[in-house]
Amino acid sequence: MSEAERRTLSEIETRLADEEPGLASALVAGKPRHPVLSYALVATFAALGVLLLFLGAFGPALASLGFGALVLLMRGYTWR
Repeated sequence: MSEAERRTLSEIETRLADEEPGLASALVAGKPRHPVLSYALVATFAALGVLLLFLGAFGPALASLGFGALVLLMRGYTWR
């Protein structure tokens, strides 16, 4: 980046920190402060997977459990 672009970016970051400090800190941290949604998704897919296992639908049960595990693994990942 050129020096002018760096200055512009620095000004934007400063303005964001002044106007929206909560958003600025969340963007810097990169992780949500309250991961309730991701834990709720994991619990839902795990329960669905166990229910499907008891019903004998092994393919969908494994898919549901796998998706729950994927959500658990990716809960702190940011798509930058």
